[in-house]
Amino acid sequence: MALLQPAREFWLPKAGNRSDEYEDACRVVYPDREDASDGLIARAAVSDGASESAFAREWANVLTDAFVDRPLDLANVDEKSLSEWLEISQDEWHGVVPWDRIPWHGEAKARAGAFATLVGLSISAVEDDDSDRVSWHAIAIGDSCLFVIRDGQLHRSFPLDTSEEFDNYPPLVSSNSAASDGIWEDMQSISGESKSGDALILVSDAIACWFLARIEAGEEPLGVLMEMEKSTWPGWVEEQRNAGLMRNDDTTLLIIEIG
Repeated sequence: MALLQPAREFWLPKAGNRSDEYEDACRVVYPDREDASDGLIARAAVSDGASESAFAREWANVLTDAFVDRPLDLANVDEKSLSEWLEISQDEWHGVVPWDRIPWHGEAKARAGAFATLVGLSISAVEDDDSDRVSWHAIAIGDSCLFVIRDGQLHRSFPLDTSEEFDNYPPLVSSNSAASDGIWEDMQSISGESKSGDALILVSDAIACWFLARIEAGEEPLGVLMEMEKSTWPGWVEEQRNAGLMRNDDTTLLIIEIG
């Protein structure tokens, strides 16, 4: 059977911000195969909280935690199941906001809710135990991305395909139920199979745009990401920002290698 290598996570706040001001979120779990009655062998999510909204950091964390701890059936997700899942998440966000400590002039903004992107991935075992393949499903709302890597090349990019598609107004998931009417129309989904030697990479928008732009420029950025180390990550991101190649934004990278 195909096995997953330990996930590799990298993150960095905006330049000039403290780590507790980082408003992305990243979660990954590898359930015990023997206890995973649904066949899932991994769940992962990345969310990018919109800084302009109140308590976006908390919302991004609620969304990623909910995705891995209270997973949707991505193979059969529909408008009803998505809405029910989101409603519970919205209640969870409301429960972590310190309403009694919000100054009066900030209450209206908080009541309007937080906003964030979300890309979520579930990986399942293929029924044939001798297979070197896994099946996967992903959903995305906004411009956090999934990159499927095969034979050392970008095989698929989801939900965006080019660097020109990134802008300042991506679809967002709201913690306010009154602002969530169009969430089903904003959600995109994809599924596929991967084999031993492939990689599945989840990223927030700053590094997603960088990655696609570098490919479009005829470069080979994949090697840089796959060889990344915790010790070199902060300096490398700073170099890309200073060179004008990567936007100064919270930056998140999650790499899952198969086999």
